[in-house]
Amino acid sequence: MADILALTIPFFGIILLGSLTRLKGWFSAADGRMISRYVFFVVLPPFMFVAITARPLTDIFNPEFTLRYELVTISLFTLAFLVGRYLLKLSRREASLFSLNASYPNYGYIGVPLALLAFGEEAAVPMAVILVVNNAVLVFLVALFITDEEGEKAGSSVGRTIASLVKNPLLMSVVMAMVFSASGLKMPQMPALFLDLLAGAAAPTALFALGIALVGQPVRSAWGELGALALFKLFMHPLIMALVLLGWPAIGPYPFDPLWIQIALIFSCLPVAANVFNLAEFYGVYSGRTATSIMLSTLIASVSVPVMMFLIIYVVR
Repeated sequence: MADILALTIPFFGIILLGSLTRLKGWFSAADGRMISRYVFFVVLPPFMFVAITARPLTDIFNPEFTLRYELVTISLFTLAFLVGRYLLKLSRREASLFSLNASYPNYGYIGVPLALLAFGEEAAVPMAVILVVNNAVLVFLVALFITDEEGEKAGSSVGRTIASLVKNPLLMSVVMAMVFSASGLKMPQMPALFLDLLAGAAAPTALFALGIALVGQPVRSAWGELGALALFKLFMHPLIMALVLLGWPAIGPYPFDPLWIQIALIFSCLPVAANVFNLAEFYGVYSGRTATSIMLSTLIASVSVPVMMFLIIYVVR
């Protein structure tokens, strides 16, 4: 456990440092958004590109693992939607964002740097598979579920979603890395060094930006919804993931690498993704409670993630 704490305390310490600088007045909310844009558009894409192109493309192909991971995502999203719609009496649009909160882990700001610190560049391949497929599945799910109360079709939302995927630099960097890796080309030394320097800034800057963003989030009175979201995201998600990935062995020609299972389980333990708030703002619904759920789940995760990581790293081998 001491090894896990030695890893996670500095990790969450950088998040805390970002929050303290915001509270001190050294950085404003606008500054935090600017740093977040720098992370998302400038340093995370090179990190993913460098990490993925270091491995053969054939290492990435594992359809059974991908199908099982997405089975968990779709099941959790649907279950959360039913709970939000019929138990918590949310509108259809609110329940759609409630479901996204319950099933969308914070890959970019927490998952990628945490996996990097825990497993090094070996984590890049399973991260790439999960990032590409799961992000696409989740944004399509919310676009399809978020019809209005009169039952308007979500075709326009799906069109906007496809456009947003194409414009997403993190996803595009993964796709470009796969294409480059498949080409068999070698990166020349100068551009390789350029990308390496940018990639090295990804993890600490992403964590610092998240810390700034967490300060000042509104606290709402809907503790029943927030408690349900925390339960779904931090406990039910990893439980269902463990049952699906560990409950029965791989049956196809591609066996599961224990590292892939560990990455999947760690990702399922993560708090709500920060960009769920951006999607809530885009759709104009559930943004206040989404901001609060991000803050609350991140605070709980500062305790739950080290415990889960200890179990995952030392039990799942």
